[in-house]
Amino acid sequence: MKVKVLIVGAGPAGTACGMRLQQAGIECLVIDKQKFPRVKLCAGLFTHKSQDCLRSLVGNSMYDACINASLMSRETQFGLYDGMKCMVTTTPSEPMILLSRPRFDAWMAEHFVSLGGRFHDGTELKGIDTISNVATLTGQTVEYDYLIAADGANSTVEHIIARQFSNFRRKDRNPLCLEVNVKREDFDMPGVNIFFHIIPDSYAWSFAKGEETCLGLVKLTHHEFDINAAMRKFMLDLGVKHPERYPLRGAMIPVGKYMEHPVFRNIMFVGDAGGFVEPLTGEGIYHAMQSGVYAAESIIEGGAAGPAYERKTEYLKQLIDQGAYYQRLLEKPSTSKYFFRNVGKHPRFVNHFYETQINHACLDPFWKIILKYKLKKHAGHIMKLAGRIK
Repeated sequence: MKVKVLIVGAGPAGTACGMRLQQAGIECLVIDKQKFPRVKLCAGLFTHKSQDCLRSLVGNSMYDACINASLMSRETQFGLYDGMKCMVTTTPSEPMILLSRPRFDAWMAEHFVSLGGRFHDGTELKGIDTISNVATLTGQTVEYDYLIAADGANSTVEHIIARQFSNFRRKDRNPLCLEVNVKREDFDMPGVNIFFHIIPDSYAWSFAKGEETCLGLVKLTHHEFDINAAMRKFMLDLGVKHPERYPLRGAMIPVGKYMEHPVFRNIMFVGDAGGFVEPLTGEGIYHAMQSGVYAAESIIEGGAAGPAYERKTEYLKQLIDQGAYYQRLLEKPSTSKYFFRNVGKHPRFVNHFYETQINHACLDPFWKIILKYKLKKHAGHIMKLAGRIK
């Protein structure tokens, strides 16, 4: 078989890349080693920037079809906790969308096929000949012009290239995430909630998702402790009923560990395979889809696709670096102490920060975020005063 573009991995990064290529009339093949629909660990928060990215890719009607197929709930409460103590809760301007990742990924793959793309699930990548541009798959070989590595944090493509080339610079070791979906009858906490001081220098979460509540935590690579015991204690402290019913599931996520150069020859790394995950929240869907679109557009534009892709992904790297900066601030004793002492006094600012830095993609420095918040707050006071005078 010969294709213009071979995409390894059928998550949001791979299928977004494939959709954009098919729309431009460029033939591509997407493969995934798992059969679809598949089990996929993901808290499922679908931010406004993710919504915009998907709309621009599939159009409004298909966007609605995707959300209808994969929606689990719309939540209106965002909360921050210090241990088990609630520091602050806010109500974002728009309900937060929580998706089922297995259903979302299945819809994306089906839509890619509807555009004329070829999708082979249950097909594993076995080897790559980077000289002749031939990939060995389960039961066949494929000749390609470009290869897109969209195969997750523990990327097979990355491992294969690293074994063959000593000068290939891999991303750093991936942190471990544990997750469990608990029935609402055994634990019911509304909204999207982030818990600090559950595990060192990281966070845990509770996301309400329809009939279930998704609980999880992330262990950073430089800490050594029993993550299973930490997760069980978190469930116990929350008051989860019958915790023994729920087996823990784990996955690697590249929190803030992106590749400096996500291109090797004619191979481009997208999504988790390239390390494009926001470190403050662990969000990956937006970065996956956007990096997949960037890779496709770099090929569509012609010329040197690799350098074009590196230029485009600088934006994502800046967003990730900014998230890492806020994460480091929370790790510092001085700023951390100030944050946890005062955050409960400023729910409107927490809501403003969520809207600008999490829900939307914003590269403003922290001082500008505060300035815009104060200006917005001041304008609101003026409008109220004008209304009273009138």
